[in-house]
Amino acid sequence: MSMPSTLAAGDLRLRRYRLDHGPFVAAAVRESGRHLARYETWAHPGFDDDEGRRHASWWEQAWEAGTARYYAIWRGDRYLGSVGISGIDLEHKTAGLGYWVRASGIGEGVATAAASAVVEAAFEDEGLQRIEVMTAVGNAASRRVAEKLGAGLEGILRKRQVLDGIPVDCALYSIIR
Repeated sequence: MSMPSTLAAGDLRLRRYRLDHGPFVAAAVRESGRHLARYETWAHPGFDDDEGRRHASWWEQAWEAGTARYYAIWRGDRYLGSVGISGIDLEHKTAGLGYWVRASGIGEGVATAAASAVVEAAFEDEGLQRIEVMTAVGNAASRRVAEKLGAGLEGILRKRQVLDGIPVDCALYSIIR
């Protein structure tokens, strides 16, 4: 079984990525500038529509390959960000959870609500037993989302990620079913 192509989370609609979502992704990344680029190595202020389409295409292809399930987060006709699981390992029943929200959507509970819906679907529809959240130690907002989801902190991974050319420690959380 596979996760559905759409999920609901309160007034949010999560929709499987399509190529035509690319310009919405690009606009959100440009709006978010340094806020997003601090922790997402692919994001930069000049992110254009072609890059947005490449991202949407990658998310589409990963869905088809069964390696990821990423959703565009919408409130009405407003694109707010992205949420999903990747690194799906059906043998070991694990995956990693990722999420980001555009700057103008921060503080509205978007990431927590959307991620909660994805986690539930991943457990129910993909049969997963463990979902990991890995985030830079300094990314307080992402860490709060993980904690609100009920994820337990398993440890700090030293120099796990390189951001802006500097190795940073990451917090590893897990949600266990």
